[in-house]
Amino acid sequence: MVRKLLRIGAILTVVVALLVGAAAGVLWVLGPPTHEGYDPGDFEVVGEGDPIVGRRLVELMCVRCHFDPESDALAGRSLGREYNALGRPHASNITRDEIRGIGEWTDAELAMLFRSGVHPRRKELLPPYMPSLPNVSDVDLAHIVAFLRSDHGWVAPHRKADPPSALKYSAVLSAWFEWQPGRDHSVPVLRPDEAEPIALGAYLANDLLQCHGCHSAALDEVDWLVPADTKGFYEGGAVLVDLAQHKVVAPGLTQRAEGGLAGWSYEEFRRALVDGAGKDGAVLRWPMPRYRGLSEGELSALYAYFKTLPAAAEAPARKAPYKVVPQIVDPGRHEFERLGCPSCHDPDAKDYRSLEGITETYPDDASLAAYISDPRSVDANAWMPAYDNLVDEAQMKALLEYVRRRVERGPYAPPPKE
Repeated sequence: MVRKLLRIGAILTVVVALLVGAAAGVLWVLGPPTHEGYDPGDFEVVGEGDPIVGRRLVELMCVRCHFDPESDALAGRSLGREYNALGRPHASNITRDEIRGIGEWTDAELAMLFRSGVHPRRKELLPPYMPSLPNVSDVDLAHIVAFLRSDHGWVAPHRKADPPSALKYSAVLSAWFEWQPGRDHSVPVLRPDEAEPIALGAYLANDLLQCHGCHSAALDEVDWLVPADTKGFYEGGAVLVDLAQHKVVAPGLTQRAEGGLAGWSYEEFRRALVDGAGKDGAVLRWPMPRYRGLSEGELSALYAYFKTLPAAAEAPARKAPYKVVPQIVDPGRHEFERLGCPSCHDPDAKDYRSLEGITETYPDDASLAAYISDPRSVDANAWMPAYDNLVDEAQMKALLEYVRRRVERGPYAPPPKE
């Protein structure tokens, strides 16, 4: 009798395993589910937007992933290994190209994508590396769409052909059983006024800039519709990587002394967001962007909001800081590494702008220094952040010497003898 029961149990185990395997195989063949209930006709862009304001918003929110340094356009690029658990992610071409980009999309289709996260034509929910904006205000959405329709160089038609994102099997399962789309129709959303700084700060942090997407516990457990339901909301700990594939652990933004913002003055907070320097003066590295496009009122509102977040119970474990060659060994390379330049200009980085040819483009130190100090003053479409508030005259001189030496002789060429 016991043997018979064991034999039956073994047969049932095999049958269940086969059924589970067959179901898994079917899901893999089918791919991510579609959301046929979502229709562009249920979405709209309200009012006329201002493309100038829209450019500012796109710079704050979209450039970091969709900007392709090789084309100087929002033609898409491969993303970093922070999303390797999902597969091979690639930011899409969002220029006005009618084939590769969004040139033929209607305003309603754009509104559907932003509000729901569901592709208006394929009806698939986009993976978490492309966040939806379910709570973006009507006026801000109109500004963004107006910019995407403009004749700005970032969105000029560019027929860049890149491989589509490829999801791993585990991500396909998550698409079926875990990922949830945002709103299934447009709803009126007002933008808080600067007279309500905490409300405006919450809107900017959670609904527009979506800071919780990186500064919470995990990249794949973010709630875009109800941000406060995100796992480890603003407690930090999410693991990201820069373009050179160095791991970066996102700090928390609660009022915790260690691994948080407790004790930060407004001036220190502002410098971190605008100039990219932390409380200790260290440069904040990619993928933390600079937010020079924020107004003083918006910066004050963000500061007021983060002051309301209670301290997290635990600080996230932090990785050891990047190793920077000592200044006494090589002053120029020290500045290059201190400023985080290898995050984009490392020989092994993906989709980085090569330094090759820079000495021809900027043949003298004055022109190269002007570009490093404020790239936008030289090239209106430049993506590189400004470093004018992070280097003094002596540091700039050493940096310029190293950049030219690096181009001519390689990244590890010794400094000139004095």
